[in-house]
Amino acid sequence: MKPVIVLAALAVVAVLPVVSFGQEARYGCTSEINAVLTSAGLDQYNINRRQDLEERTPARRGRSRVTGLHVWVWPQDCKGQLIIDLNTACQVTNTYTTGECQFDGHDHAQ
Repeated sequence: MKPVIVLAALAVVAVLPVVSFGQEARYGCTSEINAVLTSAGLDQYNINRRQDLEERTPARRGRSRVTGLHVWVWPQDCKGQLIIDLNTACQVTNTYTTGECQFDGHDHAQ
């Protein structure tokens, strides 16, 4: 019985989106983020690391409000990052690169 459960779990993992991490899945921004990654020639095979950070308003009465999402991507082929900024409606508001990373169509921060 246990081998069947393990195989079923592996099958479920195999059909998940190609690059779906943390917060963007929570907001449903996976396709918008994947479009930016694709435009930079990136996919799950050439990304070393990725971190999704929520942008929040200052806390008032113990509660803060999410105002956006910042996705930091560390490509394998360069020393630096591709940063993708989105609003809470999953619209890409800015993309830029840092360090030695440069991709056509994305600004580069010095």
